[in-house]
Amino acid sequence: MKQIKAFLRGNEARDGRSENSEPASSFDFSPATNMVSQTMRPEAADTTSRTGNDVVEDVKVEKPAAPQAPASFYCPISMELMVEPVMVATGHTYDRACIERWISQGNKSCPVTGMRLRHMELTPNYALRAAIHEWAASNRVTLTPSGKVVSLPPVVPERQLGEEAAELPNILQGHDEIVWAVEVHGRKLFSASADKTIRVWNIESRRCEQVMEDHTRPVLSIAISNGKIYSGSYDYSIKVWDLNTMMRMKTLNGHTDAVRALAVAGGKLFSGSYDGSVRVWDETTLHCLEVLKGHVGPVRTLVHCSNSMFSGSYDKTVRVWDVNTLECRATLSGHTSAVRALVASPTKVFSGSDDATVKVWDAKTLKCLKTLEGHEDNVRVLAVGDRHMFSGSWDKTIRVWDIETLECIKVLEGHSEAVLALAVGGGNLVSGSYDTTVRFWDLNTFRCIRKCDGHSDAVRVLAADDSHVFSGAYDGSIGVWKCAA
Repeated sequence: MKQIKAFLRGNEARDGRSENSEPASSFDFSPATNMVSQTMRPEAADTTSRTGNDVVEDVKVEKPAAPQAPASFYCPISMELMVEPVMVATGHTYDRACIERWISQGNKSCPVTGMRLRHMELTPNYALRAAIHEWAASNRVTLTPSGKVVSLPPVVPERQLGEEAAELPNILQGHDEIVWAVEVHGRKLFSASADKTIRVWNIESRRCEQVMEDHTRPVLSIAISNGKIYSGSYDYSIKVWDLNTMMRMKTLNGHTDAVRALAVAGGKLFSGSYDGSVRVWDETTLHCLEVLKGHVGPVRTLVHCSNSMFSGSYDKTVRVWDVNTLECRATLSGHTSAVRALVASPTKVFSGSDDATVKVWDAKTLKCLKTLEGHEDNVRVLAVGDRHMFSGSWDKTIRVWDIETLECIKVLEGHSEAVLALAVGGGNLVSGSYDTTVRFWDLNTFRCIRKCDGHSDAVRVLAADDSHVFSGAYDGSIGVWKCAA
């Protein structure tokens, strides 16, 4: 706080003001209340007025107290109502003019916490801005940054700006390192990165609304359920965040290596780790219910199907855990190399392996129905639609399999490097590759109908909703692509 006071005194000196100087006008901004107050004019200092020889005592008329806004509406630096609130890397919000001046003077720390800022990006806090302007309008308060009255335009969602508005960007910058996971929830996109952060993006405006920081190593996995966000990291922990406030609720410890996979079923959170275990957490109490042991290698992937949780491991097996009793129902063997991908249809579970095959398992009997062969290199990613299962490989191809007959009906070629990501949404199959591109494939004809460039490095992950596909890349960028008609 001393640093902030020194900063303010320095600004006052440059502006020709000091703590002891007289106000320049009859109105003064009080730092404590940030409200305009009437100051006494010299000629009004005498409380009496004279007419001839008569002395008539003036009647003092007190103006009603100015309305007090919520504490969160005030800038911690200036203690004035914020006109353009922005967030810094620590998550604290300041008025843009104040924090920009703070940074321009060589400060590299958060004024409130004193913590060094990991980056100097200022993220607009649109929700708070709208609340401040609404409060000001309803209380007839004019927002006056630096004592200068200004007229501000209303906050208008970009979708209402009209046809002449600039086209929204489709490549979003913010993360400093590889994006390991993307997850869509409602009108927000969550991205997890090796830069140790989770970013929250508004899908409509394509702006970052929040940067969630607490992990000390790369964030590898995300799951969203029942008003909570779960993030798994190389720091061996799982962070639990409130979906509404984006504030951390709790840290779940216990794993002794990276938390690579998260899945929710039956009111329980399942976490798969490189320590070879699957831990089960109660979603309500957030207490660890059980540690599921059996794998002798890292757990890479999880999928829920038919009241069972399936875990795929580098030990070449898939283990099946009863969601209610948490007992191991079976160990599914047959792969000759690491299992890296699992997906499920209502009745079948598919496992993709570095042995270049996909195995199909009956979700109830747990019998292997078929081994799908054809790929010439590692199968790293799987996706499932209503009628088809899709497998992406390091052999640069995508194979399309009929879910009922389990026959390969098409081989999709076009990528010039390994296929790393697949998603189904908006009537399309979408693929991401080491070749830095995103391709859209028609689900009826399986023709490539669109090729999207923009990333400068490999496309690692994909997520989709009904109208958009989102890609996360090794260069730290997020791609936003409208689903092809």
